[in-house]
Formats: sequence, C-alpha cells, structure tokens
Amino acid sequence: MATASGSLPAPEAIQVLVSSLADENPFVRAASLSALKEIAPLNPLLVLDCCCAVFRGPRRRLGSMAGTFTVMAFCCAGHGQGRCGPAFMTKLAKIATAEIVTSKELNADWQRAAASLLVSIGSHAPDLMMEEIFLHLSGSNSALPAMVQILADFASAEASLFTLRLKDVLLRVLPILGSIKDIQRPVFANAIKCWCQAAWHYIGDFPSHPLLDSDVMSFLNSVFELLLRVWASSRDLKVRLASVEALGQMVGLVSRSQLKAALPRLVPTILELYYKDQAMAFLASSSLHNLLNACLLSENGPPLLDFEDLNTILCTLLPLAFINNNDDDHLGFSKRLKTYNEIQHCFLVIGLIFPDDLYVFLLNKCQMKDESFMVGALSVIKHLLPRLLEAWHAKRNVVVEVVKSLLDEPSLAVRMALAELLVVMASHCYFSGPSSELFVEYLVRHCALSDGDLEFSRPYKEVMWKGNPFQTFYSRKIELNKSTVSPAKLRAVFDKGLLLLAITIPEMEHIFWPFLLKMIIPKKYTGAVATVCKCLSELYMHRPSHGSVRFCEFNSSDDIPHPEDLLARLIVLLHDPLAREQLAARILTVLCCLGSLFPNNLGLFWQDEVPKLMAYISDPEDLKQDLSYQETWDDMVINFLSESLDVVEDKEWVFSLGNSFARQFILYIGDDEHAALLHRCLGMLLQKVDDRIYVHQKIEWMYRHANISVPANRLGLAKGMGLVAASHLDTVLEKLKAILDNVGQNRFQRFFSFFSGKAKVEDPDDVYAALALMYGYAARYAPSTIIEARIDALVGTNMLSRLLHVQHPTAKQAVITAIELLGRAVINAAEMGICFPLKRRDQLLDYVLTLMGTEESDSFNDSSNELLHTQSLALLSCTTLVSIEPRLPMETRNRVLKATLGFFTLPNEPSEIVDPLMKNLVTLLCAILKT
Repeated sequence: MATASGSLPAPEAIQVLVSSLADENPFVRAASLSALKEIAPLNPLLVLDCCCAVFRGPRRRLGSMAGTFTVMAFCCAGHGQGRCGPAFMTKLAKIATAEIVTSKELNADWQRAAASLLVSIGSHAPDLMMEEIFLHLSGSNSALPAMVQILADFASAEASLFTLRLKDVLLRVLPILGSIKDIQRPVFANAIKCWCQAAWHYIGDFPSHPLLDSDVMSFLNSVFELLLRVWASSRDLKVRLASVEALGQMVGLVSRSQLKAALPRLVPTILELYYKDQAMAFLASSSLHNLLNACLLSENGPPLLDFEDLNTILCTLLPLAFINNNDDDHLGFSKRLKTYNEIQHCFLVIGLIFPDDLYVFLLNKCQMKDESFMVGALSVIKHLLPRLLEAWHAKRNVVVEVVKSLLDEPSLAVRMALAELLVVMASHCYFSGPSSELFVEYLVRHCALSDGDLEFSRPYKEVMWKGNPFQTFYSRKIELNKSTVSPAKLRAVFDKGLLLLAITIPEMEHIFWPFLLKMIIPKKYTGAVATVCKCLSELYMHRPSHGSVRFCEFNSSDDIPHPEDLLARLIVLLHDPLAREQLAARILTVLCCLGSLFPNNLGLFWQDEVPKLMAYISDPEDLKQDLSYQETWDDMVINFLSESLDVVEDKEWVFSLGNSFARQFILYIGDDEHAALLHRCLGMLLQKVDDRIYVHQKIEWMYRHANISVPANRLGLAKGMGLVAASHLDTVLEKLKAILDNVGQNRFQRFFSFFSGKAKVEDPDDVYAALALMYGYAARYAPSTIIEARIDALVGTNMLSRLLHVQHPTAKQAVITAIELLGRAVINAAEMGICFPLKRRDQLLDYVLTLMGTEESDSFNDSSNELLHTQSLALLSCTTLVSIEPRLPMETRNRVLKATLGFFTLPNEPSEIVDPLMKNLVTLLCAILKT
C-alpha cells in the first residue's frame, strides 16, 4: 500500500481508514473509527468527501455504512459548521435519505447512524434537513416510519429549532395519520410524544414567545382526538402504550374544552394500564401526573375536576403508593421507585388543590382494615405531610389519633409504613403530650422483634371496588408491589427510625430522656436494648455541655428505674459479645455515658476499664476463631463487676444492687445462658458483703430461681455458689447440706404429684447434678486455708457416694466435674504452700471409673456421643486425682489403666469428641508415669 516515496497522500490515507470501517475484525473497525474522529477536526471536508466515496457507484461497501455514517455525523455535528456549504449539506442529506428509502431493513445500526447524520445536519441547517425529510413523507413510502423517527430524534436533540417548525411538521404528518397501519403506529405515537416534549422545553425556555397559534392548536386537537378515540383503544398493547404516553404529553397543549370533554375516556384508558407490570405502571403514572397538572394546576382557569371526580383515580393509585425494598432485585427496585415517585407526585398535585378533602380521604382509608389501602394511605401521608405542612397543621391532632388507633395492627406491612410515618411526624413536631411516649414505645417494641416472633405477613389482597363501572378492570389482581415483609427487615426499619430521631432531631431529647431508660429493663424490650443504648449514647454525645446535668435529673418519677436496676440489667446483657447490633459494645459505651448516675468512683473506674473490654470484642471475626471466647468473655464481665464493686464505698448501694440482681431472675426465664451469668454476678456481689443473713437469703433465692434441669443454668448456679463460698463457705455448705437432706423427701413428692397433678417436682438426677457442681465450685473458690477440713468432711462421710446413682449423662458429667474440682482445689492449695493429702483419693477414682461406664461393657467402640463426652471428662478427672497425694498404689494404677487403655481402639470419628478424649487419655498416662 505504500508509494515509492514511502508515504501516502492524505486523501488516500483517509480513504484507507474509511475502507477499514468494513473490515471483518471488530478491533480494526473500532481503531479506524477512532482514528477518523481524531482526524476530522483537522480537515472535516476531506473526511466527509472520502466518506461520500463509499456511496458512489453500484458496488458499495455496505459493511462500512454504519461506521461511515457515524464519522459523517461526527464531522457535521462538531467541526463541519461553517465549512460545508448548503449544496454540500444537501448532498449529504440526500445520501442518507436515499440509503434509508431504498433499504428494506428496519432499525438497523447503519440506519440509526444515517439518522444521526440527518440530525447533525439539522442542527446547523434545519430547514434544509426538514425539506429533505418532507420529500419522503407520503403514505405510500415504506421508509415513512424511519423519516418520522428522524424528526422525533431531531426534536429531542434540538427542541427549540424543531418547535419553531412544528406547524410545518404537523401540516404534512396529519393527513397521513389516518392511514397508518397498527404496526407503524407506535413509531408515530412516540414521535408525537417527542414533538410535544420539545414544545414543552421551548415554552419553558421562552415563556413569553407565542407558540401555539390557532392552526397549531387545531392540528394538535385533531391528533389528540385520533390518539384518544382510535389508537388508545387498539387491541395491540404496544399501540395503546405508545398512545397513552403521547396523550400524557399532549394534555397540557390542547384546549381546555377538548381536555374536559376527553376526561371520561382518557382517565379509564390510563388507569387500565396499571394491572400489567412496572414499566406500564410508570408510563401510566407519568401520563396521569401530566393530566392532573393540566386539569388542576392550569393558570388558564379553575380545576376541571372536583374532588369527587378524583375518587376513581385515588382508589386506583392508593394500593400502589408505597415502596418496599425487600429483595435484592436492584433493577426492579429502581423501576418501582420511579413509579412510586410519579404516584406520589399525583397525590401532591391533588393535595395542593384539595388539601382538606385529601386529608379526610387518606385518614378514612387508614381505618378501612384493608392492608393495601392502609399501607398506601400511610405512605402518602408520610410523603405529603412535609409538603402540605401549613395546610394540615390545624388538623394534626386528627392524624395523631388515627395513628394511635393503628398501633395494634398485626400486619407487618402496615407496621413498616407506620414506622416511616412516625419518623416524619417526629421531625415535624407531631410528637407532643402523652402520645409521644406511646409512639416511642411502639418504635422500641418493634426494635425488639426477633425472627421467631412473627410469621411473614400475607401478600397484598386482591383489589376490587364493587359498584364501579370499571369493575372488570379493578377485579384484576394488582401485583406491582406485592411482597412480604420479614420481621428482620421490619426490625431494621424501626432501628434506623429510632436512631434517626435521636441523632437528627434535637427536640426528641426531652421525650427520650429519661423515658428510654424505662425501655431497658422489661423483658419484652430485651431485643431493643442495643438500639436504646445507642440512642442514649447519641443523646449524651450530642449535648456535652449539659449532658451531665440532664442525665441526673430523673429520680423524681417513680416509674423510672433506679441506677442499680439499670446496672444489674446491663451487666447481665453483656453476656453475648457477638449479639446483633453490637450489643455488648453499646452497653459498655452507654455505661460510661451514664456514669454520673452511679457512685462517683464507678464512672472514673469505667473510663479506664471499658476500653480494655471494648478492645477484646472489637473484631468479631477474630473473636470467633477462639473456641473459648464465650467463657473468656464471661470471666471478663465477672471480673469487671468485681473490680467495680471494689471501688464502691457505699455498702447500702451494694446491697441495693444485690436486690436488683435478685429481682431480675424473672427476666431470664427460658434464657438459661443469661440466667447463668446472673447467678455468677449475684454470687460475686455476695462475695463482697459481710452480712451473713443477707447472704443466706440471697443464696436461698438463687437456688429457688435456678432451673437445675438445664445444664447451663445449673452450671451458672454452681459457679455463683462457688463465688459466694469464697467468703461464706460455711453458709454455702449449710445450704447444700439442706438440699441433699431434702432429696429423699423430693422422691415422695414426685410420686404423689404424679397422682395429684400438682406442680412438677425436681428430678433427683438434676438435684444431684446441681449439688455436685455446687460442692465442686465451692471447693474451687473457697480459701485454701480452710478448705482441707471441709473436703475431709465431704469425702470422709461418704456424702459423695449418694451422687453415684445418677442415670442421665449430663448428671454423670456434673458429678465427674465436681470430683475433678475437688482435686483441683487440693492442687491449688499446694501451689499456695498449703499441702495436704486428699483422703480417700482412691475411692474417688473408683467413683469416676464407675461413672465413666466402661466397667459396664467390655466394648469401647459401641459408645454414644454423650458417653464419649462423659468418658473424656472422666479421663480429665482421673488425671487430676492421680497427680495429688497420696502416691498412687499399684493396684489402683492397674485398675485405672485397665479401664482406660481400651480407648485406643476407638474410631477416629466423630473427631470433635474423640480427639479431645484421646488427648485427655495421653495426658492421664503421662501423669501416671510421673507417679
């Protein structure tokens, strides 16, 4: 392709690029197009001339036509202005129209590119371009739709230039509209829509310029009648859609008399489109919005519709006047949002003219007990309340009463709409008087929802209005916004709403404080404590100048909880460091904020200690990697409480806190994990007091409120009793002795209760399991200086032998654990320099081997998971016992080996049980070797 001189003349180089637009390789075509666009600003006439050469002669390169027309449009649009004379522009226009007219293709890429060339020409020479188009506007021309579409594109691109020539366009198009086939009507209807949009743009830019003379109005009225009476009633859905969209743009341009006469036919035509899908609903809403603007907000006269005439429109729109982002379909949500906005615009137009009537209508629909109407009405009120604030201000009490009447509505969708409305009401000073606390309580109550509280709400009901001339339409099921609301999504809306009130509305401080404190303790609000704590923290942090003062002035009201009650509740709720909404972190934060409510030293102490606790739970994913994180965290919470009590100098306040802990056992019925921590908290507090009567009363209370049939609960009770034993060992042992002596009596009570139908009596296995653990933890926490005599008394009187008759695996595990704790207490005493032998150690080993269960069967492989876990604990207990004095006798050693070596034959699965068992077995054998 190179010449002798080694370079191509510019025209030939450009011609090569133009030829490359037809290359089979798409990358070559794209590179050529990009190069031509870079060259075009330097010499647009040369590029255009080379492009025109493609269309000369009978052997045209059809493959390059799309790219060629694109380059030509680019040259004309940006760089050919002033360089191309009328003759050359005419030549380009004729090339484009000739190709379009002679082709049988429809809407091909090259045809769209050719249309863009004509639009570019029209931007500089509109009359020239339109004259060329007018030559081909005839009913017999197959390219007629393409020509009309070009005029539509031109109107969208150059609204002012086109609108000045609208009369000429209508003069030529109107005669052929009657003969247009159904298949072509959507193109014409879309073009009419674009032409009307261009006219609206022109009116907006030049409001003082007269545009619509009598001829144009006559033309528009004729087109309007044709679309309304013929095209909008077509059986072809595409024709109906395009016609309604065009009519929506024309309603403000035709005469008011014609518009008024058209309403009985036009309104049902638009409303009929709502039953299909989102795209049609948006189109219908947009057209209806324009219609309402033209009918109600026109400056040329009074409204064309009374409020009674709008009833059909309102009843159709109301079930659709909500938006629910309850799924992951972002594209679908975008469509629904557009439709929702248009529908709300319709209600706003009506509200601007008939504010009182619409207010009454919406409030009546809120009380219809029809879910779709209620949700729609609440959503519309939410949208209009800020926009019609002045018009509706005098009637604010009415909407408050209506909202109060809906607070018990079971529908989740209605509750979600109420939550959103309440936030808007609060931000516009609708919260006042007793109703304000009622609304806040409603928000908090729903922040406490759990996934198991409610089933999914039902879908929206079928919408039907009887006695209506359009009943056939209304009996169809409207599914545009049909969806369900889950408790989790509902809870999230209430969480965000409550936080918004605390963060963004300063006036809410006087309502929230101290009312939110009442939401912390009741059991039914437990799930909302994280959000409530966050709100309290935000109130404190946003008002630092007077926070400490305000946060102390609340004790005058009897129903506000005392600080001791708050602290007891919040400490126990720290239990789960991974609870939703960062519960633990929010509790710790609010404790620091509320420090002024508590004894002076506590606030200062918490400022130092809380950051340490926060650091431990700051990374939940890292925390989950530690399998013992829950045990570690509970120990940290108990230690935090212990150190907090150490800095309190007011003994009466400590007693009061203990009473608060005791009163709150009822809050954790059925919640054994939190109840277990509560036992430990009260045990730690009792460890700090020296009033024996008070301690005795509280340990009686602890045992009475423990559900010892649940392993987690009785373990918490045992640890709590152990903590008390650290300071009051004899008091605890007296209580345990009384429980043990009462077990036989309980057997007779259980026997008689079977026949009498009285309340259930505790199972002896559960009692023995709880007793064993309480004895074990009492030994574990008791002072080493006094533990020897108590352990000798416990073991020497064969008291433990009464615990060997338990049958349930968890009860056996509890007794084994208790024996291990006794041995561990001896080891701990020895580490502190207080050495003494464990009497009847070999007898305790026999107890463990008996409970381990291997002597009952020679098979080690036929074991359940519970039995394997029991045996794993037994191995651990044996390890502790063989490690303490006196020295292990040969006979006892052989008996232990015989009972345990068979575990080496166990299968490897389940690994989560077998692996720890094997580890404990190896540890036991090593301990035996050391002896």
